Amino acid sequence: MGCKVWGMRFKEEGIGYRKGLSSRRRPGSPGQCSEGGDPGLRRDDIASRVTRHASRITLALALMLAGCDYIQAPFMEKTDDGGQTTDEVQRVLVIDFTGHTCKSCPKAHHTLGQLKDLYGDRVVPVAFHLGYFAKTQSGDKFTTDFRTPEGGLLEKYFEFVSFPIGTVQNIRTDGLIPHGTWPSAVGALMSEKAPIKIGVKTEYLAGLHGLTADVDITALEAVAGTLKVAVWVVENSITDWQKDEDFDPMDIPDYVHNHVFRTSMNGLWGETIGSAANLEKGFTFTKEFSVALKTGWKAGNCQVVVVVYREEGMEVVQVAGYRLPVAG
Repeated sequence: MGCKVWGMRFKEEGIGYRKGLSSRRRPGSPGQCSEGGDPGLRRDDIASRVTRHASRITLALALMLAGCDYIQAPFMEKTDDGGQTTDEVQRVLVIDFTGHTCKSCPKAHHTLGQLKDLYGDRVVPVAFHLGYFAKTQSGDKFTTDFRTPEGGLLEKYFEFVSFPIGTVQNIRTDGLIPHGTWPSAVGALMSEKAPIKIGVKTEYLAGLHGLTADVDITALEAVAGTLKVAVWVVENSITDWQKDEDFDPMDIPDYVHNHVFRTSMNGLWGETIGSAANLEKGFTFTKEFSVALKTGWKAGNCQVVVVVYREEGMEVVQVAGYRLPVAG
């Protein structure tokens, strides 16, 4: 039993970063932004990267002592024709509810980066920008609107009190937990057997600035309950404003936002798989989904996220993320 610490992949998969900010960092303390209160990655220099790398090693050692197992790469393999397939490992969905004026939220982004470095593609993060802290402001700061209709539905569904907050492997109203508990919640799921296999072939339609996703789902064993599949699009490496209480001044103009939820391909809650309440071993579901990308979204930074969850209990059964086979 051994643990593999994954290398830093700041731009595409991990936390954001910014150059030249280490001298401005002030001692951070665990913070939380409350709705209606004071709103609370960037390219760091070498010193900041070393600090963050050390924190990840600390997290890795803590999880090793807890008896974690890591499946070594590759977790996702590209096919020759630009499609992608995944093996039958259990992957974990981590939903981060955040906002660009939430000064404490970068701590949660950092936690996601640590988890991605440790587990690679077995952790699939999605960041919904919503609520008070996602509102735009007048002037030249925080003018980008990352909010979405789907995020608006989740805002009503969860009735948030404070940020940062999120869920691990569920979409339950009672499933919200602080980011400090995400590592243990994720680690506890890594030894589970995957009951579902997800395969997706993505294609970018350059002339239409859109994408298609051929989704194939196979039951590897009998699965109880009514299963649904939701197909989402997220974008990485978006450079924009973010408040960060660990810096002075805390308004960061070139923060790199990752895992940002952009849109859904079949609605926030998706659609039912099959006609029976229980799926038999060997059951397959195949469907093509398509969506147009908005102007300004960079297709090369986008991913298709496929979430299979049980409607009873809103628990995620399997999840996978797939990059588009394009550059830029």
